[in-house]
Amino acid sequence: MQAFFPELLDSFLDRDFIKKVSEKFHYGEIYLSELQAVAGEMLPLMRQEAFWEVCAPWVWDCEGKTDAVYEGVVMTLGKELDCLQESYHKEGMLTESYMLEALASELLLHGYKAYNRYVREVEGWHVARYHFPGSEKSLPLEMLPHMLSRFSVQVSCNEAFCIMPKKSVVFLAELTQDEQVKCEGICVGCGNVRCSNRMEEDAQMGRIMTDLPLTYGYQRIFGKW
Repeated sequence: MQAFFPELLDSFLDRDFIKKVSEKFHYGEIYLSELQAVAGEMLPLMRQEAFWEVCAPWVWDCEGKTDAVYEGVVMTLGKELDCLQESYHKEGMLTESYMLEALASELLLHGYKAYNRYVREVEGWHVARYHFPGSEKSLPLEMLPHMLSRFSVQVSCNEAFCIMPKKSVVFLAELTQDEQVKCEGICVGCGNVRCSNRMEEDAQMGRIMTDLPLTYGYQRIFGKW
């Protein structure tokens, strides 16, 4: 278990990050100070509780792939963010609650890229693809409790497969040493139109959309579970 990528937390209050979230979620300039204030309340909580963990090697019988290498990964921003968001709701601060959701979602998205760098620089591999429980036949959502039980970090799920803490994700990373096969992460603007992790900007609707139905991983990031 490791503290959530320090370089991401160190830049969490930077104006560039706040402005990116503001633009992505269509807040105007007048809301930048409010976003900054919410981020300021989130950061000390995450510094105490945000972690990520790798479980490797991970044996998984993926259909059609007998020689692939996998490792399990869990990331969480901690239960205190859930408490903070709940307090916003109780006080009728719905704008702040949604801002927390937006900021946490963007941070988790950056977490995938940071994990990719770790795999490349520390393990000497590349991430070829992410596999999320519930996204394919050989990895049903019902496997989620078993997956979570293999990690030491305190992340669990209820009978409806809702993860607690809410700002958490778990997935299997398919690894490769093929320089030509690299997944950049849960990314916007990816040129690989067949990649199940691909996302693109819906210009008309003004929000982030997936090409395919939302997988478990996307739903976790965007608070659907």
